[in-house]
Amino acid sequence: MHATLPHSPLHVRSLADVEERVDQGMVYEIIVRVRETRLTSILSHAMIGMSLFLLPYPLAYIPTAVLDGLFLYMAVTGLYGNQMLDRILLLFMEQAAYPPTHYIRRVPQRKIHMFTFCQALQLTTMCLVGFSPFLYMKTAFPFIILLLLPIR
Repeated sequence: MHATLPHSPLHVRSLADVEERVDQGMVYEIIVRVRETRLTSILSHAMIGMSLFLLPYPLAYIPTAVLDGLFLYMAVTGLYGNQMLDRILLLFMEQAAYPPTHYIRRVPQRKIHMFTFCQALQLTTMCLVGFSPFLYMKTAFPFIILLLLPIR
């Protein structure tokens, strides 16, 4: 599953039968069954294809602030369930309050924090290079991505 239409998590969730279970005081939602349908795939791709007719003239009537708000909303809602953000929040929690996820049970706390620090450093480096006002820094962005491959 990836985050593009129609296979978005929200789309799959709407077609799923969910069952709530309680285990050790935590409420877990377990997907029991997902209904498969091709109709939504065909319709969403047809609508994406029809959106090409909005270029360039009708799209120009949509205010930039509306598009910025839409993309900001999509970014904020995408943070829920992001493992990196969850690990960053672990830095500000007591160890006794950690959620019982699989990697916290198996990996020592120090290694989790070191991995999170390395990922945050990589993200900071990519943002500094990608959003740099200097043109020669922006041209180095693919090279920086290439250097990050062995680290991953």
